[in-house]
Amino acid sequence: MIFLDTRRTIRNKSIIVFTLLLVLVITGSSFTSIFASTGSSTNYGSLKIDKDTVSISEFEPTIIQISGTIHDYLQGQRIFLQMIKPDNTSEEMKTIANKDGFFSIPLYLDYNWVAGNYQLSATYLDNEIGSASFLITSVDTPNIPIFSKIGSLEIDDEEITLSNNEKSTVEINGNIKNYEKGEPISLKVIHPNGLITNVSITGKSNGDFKAHILIEENWESGTFSIIASYEGQDFGEVNFILNKIQIPEFFKNVANWWSDGLVKDTEFVDGIEFLINAKIIDIPNLPKSTVGGNDDAIPDWIRQNVGWWAKDLISDEDFVSGIKYLVEHGIITIQ
Repeated sequence: MIFLDTRRTIRNKSIIVFTLLLVLVITGSSFTSIFASTGSSTNYGSLKIDKDTVSISEFEPTIIQISGTIHDYLQGQRIFLQMIKPDNTSEEMKTIANKDGFFSIPLYLDYNWVAGNYQLSATYLDNEIGSASFLITSVDTPNIPIFSKIGSLEIDDEEITLSNNEKSTVEINGNIKNYEKGEPISLKVIHPNGLITNVSITGKSNGDFKAHILIEENWESGTFSIIASYEGQDFGEVNFILNKIQIPEFFKNVANWWSDGLVKDTEFVDGIEFLINAKIIDIPNLPKSTVGGNDDAIPDWIRQNVGWWAKDLISDEDFVSGIKYLVEHGIITIQ
């Protein structure tokens, strides 16, 4: 039958595509961390810092790069870091890793920190992945107003999710006391890999300011810090997590075939599992797969959503919600 032959040809094409992509993944170059110094590792991963002893002065703030790797990382899952300060108070940070399980957080140290020993520990899915420590030997505190007397800084969204090359901005706002109209306000954006983007803006006559910082295409997923300064003095810091959904355009063809019944449910599920496990599809915040899923139990609403997505009638985030459902209910298994 011509119809059956056509369906078999289409399925064969999808299998060929998956196979070619697997070859590309195997032969492609791997991401290599440039950060290393001191830390520890467990069966679940590792944690490192690039400096274990620092001194801080008014004119020489320091950035300590916290980095590590997660074994068998599930894309989008949170990594929690706890820092115990010299006074035994604690601070929690969170981030995500890239598709290779590598994560990095810049820690900005200025004269507001105190001298002493700081202990770091990292956990992933309630499992300890490593620990590290650093010592601040001295802090030279300048005779100037503290941050709260200079101004304030806020961020609108602490987590931003984008799909493929979608454009967006980070929106921050604040106020500077005793602001002189026209004077520049400096914003330092510290990327997860330690790179820095500098932005300069001006405020209103009453000291209020707002900035829309463009998220460039080459910005990677992870935790970013934004530090604001006025007349050479820092007055605030905010953080946000950037999640990037990456779905290759060709997959819309496969999705369309499946929604039209030209690809079996098992073939569609196997294809998604392969692409996610091979890190070709990146979806942030995927839930853990449950045990005992049923490959035949794909709800009709997911088939409908996938068809709409393939025809560009709904967003990538709407499509991803269906994939997360399949993972959460054990229909798709993520390694």
